[in-house]
Amino acid sequence: MCASFAPRPKISAVPLALALMQKTDKEQTNLKQLSDDVIMNHLFTKHGEDETININLNDYISFIENVIKSSDQISAASHWAQGSKVHVELSDDSFTYSSSIEPPVCTLHDISKQMGCKAAGIDIAHKTTLDILSKLTKYSWEAKAVLIFTAFAMNYGALWHLDNYSRSDPLAKSLAMIKRVGSLRKELDSVQYGQVFFGPNSLIYSCLKAIKYMNEFKNLSKYDIKEVPELSAALRGIPLVSYWIVHALVASSIDLHCYLSGTEGQTHKYLSELTEKKRSILVTLEKHRQFIQKQQEEVELYRWLVDQTDHFPTDITLFLSKLIHGKHKARPLINCSTRLEEYIEDFLKEKNLILIVSKRLDVSKEDLDSLNVVYSEVKKGNKHEIVWVSVISDPPAEGDEEAYEALISKMKWYAVPFATKVAGLRFLEEKWEVREDLLVVVLNTQSKIEFPNAVHLTRIWEKEAIPFTYERANTLLKRSWIDSTVVKFTDQPRLNSLAMINKERTMIFYGGHTQGWIKRFEDTAEAIKRDPMLREEGITFELVPLGLNQKGEPDPTIMSRFWTAQRSFFILKHQLQGSTETEDISRLISYENEKGWAIITKGQTVVMVGGGDLIIKALEEFQTWKKNLRRVGFSGSFKDYFDELTSKSLECTHVNIVGYSGWIPLTVMCPVCRQYMGSGIRFTCCHGRPNVL
Repeated sequence: MCASFAPRPKISAVPLALALMQKTDKEQTNLKQLSDDVIMNHLFTKHGEDETININLNDYISFIENVIKSSDQISAASHWAQGSKVHVELSDDSFTYSSSIEPPVCTLHDISKQMGCKAAGIDIAHKTTLDILSKLTKYSWEAKAVLIFTAFAMNYGALWHLDNYSRSDPLAKSLAMIKRVGSLRKELDSVQYGQVFFGPNSLIYSCLKAIKYMNEFKNLSKYDIKEVPELSAALRGIPLVSYWIVHALVASSIDLHCYLSGTEGQTHKYLSELTEKKRSILVTLEKHRQFIQKQQEEVELYRWLVDQTDHFPTDITLFLSKLIHGKHKARPLINCSTRLEEYIEDFLKEKNLILIVSKRLDVSKEDLDSLNVVYSEVKKGNKHEIVWVSVISDPPAEGDEEAYEALISKMKWYAVPFATKVAGLRFLEEKWEVREDLLVVVLNTQSKIEFPNAVHLTRIWEKEAIPFTYERANTLLKRSWIDSTVVKFTDQPRLNSLAMINKERTMIFYGGHTQGWIKRFEDTAEAIKRDPMLREEGITFELVPLGLNQKGEPDPTIMSRFWTAQRSFFILKHQLQGSTETEDISRLISYENEKGWAIITKGQTVVMVGGGDLIIKALEEFQTWKKNLRRVGFSGSFKDYFDELTSKSLECTHVNIVGYSGWIPLTVMCPVCRQYMGSGIRFTCCHGRPNVL
């Protein structure tokens, strides 16, 4: 961001500024001594801005511009007339301002008088500038500059107007002689006159450009500073810009009166420094303008994209083009199957869109496999197209291009070319909340969102989730959590029949990342199965380990998919059905980093979820609670005793769903104490006690 004119922290600059005013001619100030710090601190100490008087800046700027340009036409004609008695006829068309200004005439005359008849030099110009600014405390900073420029233009324009008519009008000739306008004509060929007054690069034209920039910035107040942060930086710089505009006008006015009085004008060094200062200011203002324009375009695009997805039906090809490139027609995308380029309008017309968005180039193999299954299925109906948008850092990091190429070699759908700067990034991040994880948005042919993030559906049900609508998602969520996200990660296919046929069968699914915990759990559970009382009552249960490969060995990849499925099911339940049916899932997720955990079910019903040393303790103390077997059964007795142990321990519970794209729940009920969990990077509950983490 360009913020060269932002106010600096206040320092003791006022004494320095006063000292600058009191220097003798022998101690001529260098323009560099008038630093931004010195100027800004003095302005904010001595010159307020309460804006109790408003003026129409546009009309004043139009007036100034017409006076300056008309004077240039006259001076150019005077230069070539060489004694001719003709004068320049100025067309009414050249006066473009629509309404007359009503200036504070007495104030302008006072300012005009102060700006002239002064000795040349930086110190005089600086002191005069501050004195004049102090007369306009009830105006905004840009209004101060405009009014002072008006006072300058009033005097400058009058001189050339007299010169123009002095060749044919005796009265104008007499007045021109008194004001010594003829002396001004003699300066037209000088480099100094051109540097100060004539042409687009002169000091006064630079002042006009700077005022137009300031007015443009002030007219952008309809935008929220949070949306256009560069505007804030530009507005903070206006007081300093105003000072230098006035300083340059004062120096120019002094130089003008030196021409008229035949005295020595400003030094070449001073004018060169002042010219360079104005050039630097204009460069900075232009950078502000460019940044603001870019941010404006982002704001307008963001609002357009929101409107099209929320309110107004829009052809999907136009929506995707604007999202990617901010234009009605985007550059071609890559068909990953053929590696050929194709235009959005050609392949997406009248199709539904499955839009995959990623902020990383490490899309998992499991997600790619699921999406490839989905691709193969939707292509049969020829009603959907899939497009991958990769949001890559600008500039790309080392290795990004290789990672991108590796990914598209595994895709069959369309992809945005590498290093494309996505125009609608703000929309993706703020409206669709894309984070580190994949976002899969399904839109129909008119850009209406059919489902906000189908990645969770694909991770659990793959092609069964098609056509990715709310209705289909709700139907899938009516299925058992165990069937959808647990059984598939076991190495015992027969469980499907056990779960569906024998509804009363008790099963204990278990896993963990500590083999010692798992063996201790298995040994304790097997010992319970052999207990005579269980045999006498005909009670049995099935032990089902999760995360084992076909060889019966722990497989981290399987468990990674298992935990991803749990979070996906948790998020979908929250998004579509609220938090009332997620307590068992959130409890399980909270055990991910425990040594181990277990899920006890009876048929399709989840009886309890437990983990860590607490559930081992509950198993090992079987003799304490087995007396309740006849009354509430094995699973009921186990749950009651585990809940009793849990109520005494009250260890903090955490539900980590960090980095997931799209909407995530803001309120989660603790599965242990049923209070709302504190949320930050992760959901945390300490069961009524202060969070000690």
